[in-house]
Amino acid sequence: MIKQILILSILFVFWIGCKQQDTNREEKAGRIVSLSPNITETIYALAAQDLLVGVSDFCNYPAEVRQKTRVGGLLNPNIERIISLEPDLLLGTPANAKTADLFKGKGIRTVLLANDRLRDVFLTIDSVSVLCNVTQKGDSLIGAIKDSLEFYRRLTQQAAVDSPRALFVLHRDPGTTRNISVIGPGTFTDDLWNLLGGKNAFESSGLKYAQLNNESLLTIDPDLIIEFKFNQRYGQTQRRRNRAEWQALNRLKAVKQGQIYVIDGNYSLIPGPRVTRLARDYYRIMRRYHKYPNNR
Repeated sequence: MIKQILILSILFVFWIGCKQQDTNREEKAGRIVSLSPNITETIYALAAQDLLVGVSDFCNYPAEVRQKTRVGGLLNPNIERIISLEPDLLLGTPANAKTADLFKGKGIRTVLLANDRLRDVFLTIDSVSVLCNVTQKGDSLIGAIKDSLEFYRRLTQQAAVDSPRALFVLHRDPGTTRNISVIGPGTFTDDLWNLLGGKNAFESSGLKYAQLNNESLLTIDPDLIIEFKFNQRYGQTQRRRNRAEWQALNRLKAVKQGQIYVIDGNYSLIPGPRVTRLARDYYRIMRRYHKYPNNR
């Protein structure tokens, strides 16, 4: 009887040891391919980049990411290269759904994370921190971002005298005011502006993105225009030229009053940890706008 108990005890200890090794192996395992810049930036912000073996062609921040293997873009994913990297996790956004479908049955887990709204930024950080087993870093990062956003919200609140209606311009034909594409509600860029007390001039449409003609612009008549020049460098000369190009629509209130702004950073349209920089840009625009209340 004693011998049987001893044998069972030894087997139990051995089983526990094996389970611990399996758990450790599971915790340390992780070869991740990121298909989206916001996810790649999140992984770096969580200091989990050692798990990252491949990234989208559009992942350019931080600079170290250029050392990672490129696996194509949204429309041209390199399936063979992704498979050759032997990832156990593929991370993307709903826009990557077709790519994710190609990996069903191939033993590669895929997770698609929403990236439309400001709340999705926090959900992505939380989800990625769990998948990378760095939940404490995830909690800290979320807290730091929320603190920063609250800081800019309070600063803006102190300066605000009304809620300016902004037109967010995503694209227009170079040198003209034709084929103007705008960003509507239901986006993180819009959420941030609302957080700081502003309104989207295109809000009533309910459309996230749309192309407007000049007649529609005159109907909307925004208080200010915020034009995104993603990943471009706009000095004072370019900004003056940009304002001059809008003079073709000088019947717009924003154009008459010189309320035209450019945001040119490589972070402005990426719903990731650097949303605080966009909040900072919005605050500076709000401060300048409210500095001239008699011009409106």
